[in-house]
Parts: sequence; C-alpha cells; structure tokens
Amino acid sequence: MHERPARTGAYWNDQATIATFTALTPPAYLSDLLADPAPDGAWAVDAGCGAGRNLPALTAAGYRVLAVDLHPGMLEQARHQHSGPRITFAEANVTSLPLADRQAHFVLCHGVLHNLHHRQDLAAALRELHRVLAPDGTLSLNTFTAAHLDPCLNPLGDDVYALPNGQYMTLLDPAGLIALIHAAGLSLRGPAVQYLSPGDPGQRSVWRAALTRP
Repeated sequence: MHERPARTGAYWNDQATIATFTALTPPAYLSDLLADPAPDGAWAVDAGCGAGRNLPALTAAGYRVLAVDLHPGMLEQARHQHSGPRITFAEANVTSLPLADRQAHFVLCHGVLHNLHHRQDLAAALRELHRVLAPDGTLSLNTFTAAHLDPCLNPLGDDVYALPNGQYMTLLDPAGLIALIHAAGLSLRGPAVQYLSPGDPGQRSVWRAALTRP
C-alpha cells in the first residue's frame, strides 16, 4: 500500500493557484441552469466557491448567496473580488455547510467532490448537499471521475490517485458516483454529461449533471 501525500491546503492557498482560479469564467451551461429568475428571497449556495467566479452569475439571477470554501486564501480572494450585500462568505467544509435544512433553492458544487479524502467523504458531502437543498431545488454538480485515468495519475488504492505535484484525488467510476447520489436521496434532472478536460498535467474525465431533491 502506497503512502498518501500529506493532506494540506498549501496548494489551494498558494498565490499562483489563487491567481489561476481568479482568471476563470463561469461555465457556459450555468447560464442555462439560471435562466429562470430566483424566487423572492431565495438562497443559493456555492459549495466550494474558490476565487468566486460563479458568484456574479448567481446574484444576477436574483439569489442571496452563501459562498463557502474550506481554504482561507481562496475565500479571501472571493471576498475581495465579489463582496456585496447579497453575498455571505463562510469558511467551511462541504460536508458541514452553515445553512439550515432545505433552505437553498439552488446549490452549485463544481470541482469539489474529487478533492475529498475518501469515498465516505463524498457520500457525506452528497448527503449534506441534499440536506440544504429545498424540495424541487436544483443542484449543479461537476466532478472528476475514473471514467478516464490519465497516465500521470499514480494509483494509491481505495479510489485515490496522486498527481505529480503531490495533490491527490478520490476518483469514482460514474456508476459508483450515481449510486452515492441516489443513496443521498438525490436524483438526476435530465441526463448526465461526460467529457475530457485539460488537466495540469494530463486530462481529467468530467462528469456533470443537474440534480434535484424529489
């Protein structure tokens, strides 16, 4: 059994990483998910907001936004770039969100789940996203999977893979991810989409879908 890399936030709090994420723009498909205006007073949660690239789109759609990230460097950059009366920032883990049950009409969780430590953490995060999602609300989920494993990834066992820079990811096969989604009480709202995206280095298999709480 290989020893896993140290679990630190050094990469995510590094200024070069923060600058890279600051330059990112919202994905095109987010506009489609936000086409309908938010109900009066509705909350959206950006669970893993990074440097805040999706926050303007959420506020423009009429939401009050809870922007959550585990890493203080990313959160400070998001606060610096996007502070406003409709956005509340919180340093927290996606497995423990500071919001009451069923309070979020829209939840966004992009590029987060594969950075968790274990399959069990992914399951816990999905249960937490289900907890805060309002009935018939929308969860936009985007994560890497094991549908394509780039040769640069070093398998460590238990669905964990190390990157050359020392970071590691938990990558599930899509069927396993869907099983956890259903076990959390969530269901797909339309078909999932899978595609390859450039990584640093290599390529990653992206799985995304709009989910709901029946």
